[in-house]
Amino acid sequence: MVYGPDGIEQLLAAFSRMRHNLIRKEFERHGLATASHPPILFTLYYEVKGRAASQKELARIIGISAPTAAISIKRMEKAGLLCKTSDASDQRKNLIALTPKGETLVKECVEIFTALDSQTFRGFSAREKEDLKGYYMRMIANLEAAGATPPQRLKKE
Repeated sequence: MVYGPDGIEQLLAAFSRMRHNLIRKEFERHGLATASHPPILFTLYYEVKGRAASQKELARIIGISAPTAAISIKRMEKAGLLCKTSDASDQRKNLIALTPKGETLVKECVEIFTALDSQTFRGFSAREKEDLKGYYMRMIANLEAAGATPPQRLKKE
């Protein structure tokens, strides 16, 4: 492995940082900065599909720590994107759900991500994108084997 400015590790880090910065810039430009952790919104919208989920369940699905989820949920609840209700079967447990404002924000985020992804993969063939997906899946599996927690949908069976 070559460590340094031309190493693959540095390129991956630079790509991640550049993408993150562009997303943040686009969110600010569109007034979407209240989405402090979009994967929580996407999980509620696409994976949990209309039902409420516990903070612990959301953290597990996304592959983040419960404290990270708690902070983001609190921010997005304050922004009116999420709402908490008590679980009828266990009053100690709060359930998290999207508000209509949160659903609208998810749709706006999808537009931003779609445009950014289109730009990112411009000039890539379908085969190249499939190859890249395979490489990422292998890297994720390797990190999981080393002890990292991937999002639930990407965990090895």
